[in-house]
Amino acid sequence: MQDWITSGLLVALVSVLAGCGGGTTSSGVFEVAITEEELETLSGNRCAVRGNATNVGNVRARVRLRYEARSATGVVIGVSTASFQVAPFSNFEFRNSKPNQDGQPSSTVFSNGLACAGISNFRRVETDVDNA
Repeated sequence: MQDWITSGLLVALVSVLAGCGGGTTSSGVFEVAITEEELETLSGNRCAVRGNATNVGNVRARVRLRYEARSATGVVIGVSTASFQVAPFSNFEFRNSKPNQDGQPSSTVFSNGLACAGISNFRRVETDVDNA
């Protein structure tokens, strides 16, 4: 009974701390917070998103993100994605120059060959987190 109550409190605490995406499995919990998202200029004057993902749970998490780049008038002018895994109780810095578990860039460049200077603002429009 004590273990069940402790597990429930851990799940509740993890949910309050992160709030971006998480869940429970038969082997534990995963909860990932996405922070410090910013644009990154790459070679060839291309642009991608970089940031940090912190997993405060005890199960490896798989994360998939989608971003939209917008013009000054709010029109979507390009999209970028990020895909990676975060080990339990750890942080993963996702960026175009850092490969994910499949050896691919953990963050893709924006479509349409966008330069960061051509993006008025960007926002994350999709966050998908599950156990890996």
